[in-house]
Amino acid sequence: MLITLGAAILRFVSLGRPIELVFDEIFYARDACWYVAGSEAVCGITDLTSRAHPPLGKWLIGSGIAAFGYEPFGWRVGVAVAGTLSVALVYLLAWRLLRLVTVGSAATVGAIAASALLATDFLHLVQSRVAMLDAFIVLFVVGAVLAVVLDRDRMRERADPPWWWRVTLGRPWRAVAGICLGAAAATKWSGAFAAPAIIGLAVVWEIAERRRAEPEAGWKRWLWGAVRREAIPTFVLLAVVPVLTYMASYIGRMPGELIALPWDTASVWRGIWEHQRAMLDFHTSLGGDHPYQSPAWSWSLIRRPVAYWFEDSGGSYREIIALGNPLVWWPGLVALAALVLTWARAGWGWMRPEPVIGAAAVSTYIPWLILSGDRSQTFLWYFLPTVPFLCLALGVFAAWGWPRMSGRVTVGIYGLLVMASFAFYVPLLTALPLDPDGWRLRVLFQDCERAGAPTMTLPDDSTSQGTPPRGWCWI
Repeated sequence: MLITLGAAILRFVSLGRPIELVFDEIFYARDACWYVAGSEAVCGITDLTSRAHPPLGKWLIGSGIAAFGYEPFGWRVGVAVAGTLSVALVYLLAWRLLRLVTVGSAATVGAIAASALLATDFLHLVQSRVAMLDAFIVLFVVGAVLAVVLDRDRMRERADPPWWWRVTLGRPWRAVAGICLGAAAATKWSGAFAAPAIIGLAVVWEIAERRRAEPEAGWKRWLWGAVRREAIPTFVLLAVVPVLTYMASYIGRMPGELIALPWDTASVWRGIWEHQRAMLDFHTSLGGDHPYQSPAWSWSLIRRPVAYWFEDSGGSYREIIALGNPLVWWPGLVALAALVLTWARAGWGWMRPEPVIGAAAVSTYIPWLILSGDRSQTFLWYFLPTVPFLCLALGVFAAWGWPRMSGRVTVGIYGLLVMASFAFYVPLLTALPLDPDGWRLRVLFQDCERAGAPTMTLPDDSTSQGTPPRGWCWI
């Protein structure tokens, strides 16, 4: 509760600063306003400014506008809530994963470490304070992973099942996982990247359950038993339910007849289909260069952060920069790799935390390495859904080291270093004023020469055209 409260304070205090639209808020905040108000006088637009993504994220931003008005706090409060809830869910997920492989208070220590690292992560904090879509993806992806883990540990039988137990085919947590998957995809298509991990883990755990029930039966019997018992619930809850959730995000946003043939031009279904085609065309044909773009392989290395907002107010600088913390991201990558070794040493047990964290990290990141080859405009903030699993990997090692005095000392020193780095960089994450020397002290990498364009000496948040720097550039 204290960590969640701290995360909320960091995300809600001065949430209305800056008082203007920041970076892609020019698309999402204005469209969200159009969703809930539909008025040029209120929103300053006569039609949607972007149709590049499904509607759910804009609906969620619009909920804040409906509650607090079309002003900075109103259009950012939805993402702040999502960011805060994500921290709480990471705590619960970490504790659930660690309770079977630790003793004493170590599971709690690991959960505290993982959730505190996410609460103070640079990029997660920034994305929880600007009206963009990615904080919602993190919430739904972490929610889906937690739900499928709870489904793994579910009560198998009930003597007198309630209605909701029967409606969900005896798998209420798996239904929640399906809803979260659909919601992630209904925010951005990239939210669906988590689906292979969720479905794969569910399938493997069911086979493992058959193996525990019939240890002498053999692989064919285990596999057939899992298929016979779980094929229908898995298909319904992790395929049909996500699709229905995705479709539900279009309620109120797609005109047309509900009862009509799908190919009829007056059908709401035809409108939804045409929107899918338009989104696909947008993402596959997006060309040109952006000065803040970076290839997917470089995101975890924090080679090219993104300046969302910058102001030179006569002697002091204010900035909001989408940046990762090297003290968290780089050790987090090492921890992810080390989990493979610990998993191997433990005999590749599927009930351990390693396959969950590893599968989620891989499924949220690897698709970008594959899909971004033909697309130049990809950005560091796309890495955000993977960040909670870096924090979870570090939390696992904090838990395992805690029983020893040397481990406690290491965890304590590391925690102090992370907190110090966070305090040092908070001004660049929340638009607090800095003198030019203080600003430059925090911009560690300044290899900002660009081919065919001027070398960057200060951030430029006013243009989306131009080549990115050749080297490591935090300006």
